[in-house]
Amino acid sequence: MKNRLVIYDVRDPKRLSKIAKIMLNYGVRVQKSVFEMDIDDKTFGRLRKEIISYMEIEDYVVFFSVCERDWQKRMKFGPEKFEEPNDKPFHIL
Repeated sequence: MKNRLVIYDVRDPKRLSKIAKIMLNYGVRVQKSVFEMDIDDKTFGRLRKEIISYMEIEDYVVFFSVCERDWQKRMKFGPEKFEEPNDKPFHIL
């Protein structure tokens, strides 16, 4: 399993909705178009293919792989309770 961060911008509301639903099957939404994931390479490949199949030329998606050491350093700020996949610890300041 690897930590992933996925950020996307999709112009069309219908495509945006479809891609958001796909992303919810793989990770945890941390902002409207930002998801955190803990998935293996095979699953990640399947996600990429699925997302890209719905995208148009004006859309974009960025996939990041983050090492465990750096993943644990992330800090989250805000008034809401943050849900973590697999009960991984994180910092709230």
